[in-house]
Amino acid sequence: MILTNTNNSSEDYLKNILLLNNRNGCVRAVDLAAELGVTKPSVSVAMKRLREKKLIYINEKGHICLTDSGKAIAEEVNSKHELIKEFLMKIGVNENTAAKEACRIEHAIGDETFERLGKFCGRTDER
Repeated sequence: MILTNTNNSSEDYLKNILLLNNRNGCVRAVDLAAELGVTKPSVSVAMKRLREKKLIYINEKGHICLTDSGKAIAEEVNSKHELIKEFLMKIGVNENTAAKEACRIEHAIGDETFERLGKFCGRTDER
């Protein structure tokens, strides 16, 4: 269950902050812009919104960090993404298309569907 009222764009930013942090150990606005294919001003506007919702903070080095709430949302969205991508690939969709489609579906799938899809794919613990 998503923990706060967020939109698809906010969820995408949170998920990508999580993934970049896991990959690089820190997240800078320029890295986020490159990852999402957006401008630095777009990132700045989005980060202001996420800070206001207390989902991120900027540390003393200027790195973007997730709060506990932001991390919970990012992990949930990423979990949905990975499960949907896995399912699509199991039914024969190529990996690139499955990843793109999962990005769209991850925002719309409800908890019950997510749980049943996980069981269908043989997962015992989706979260």
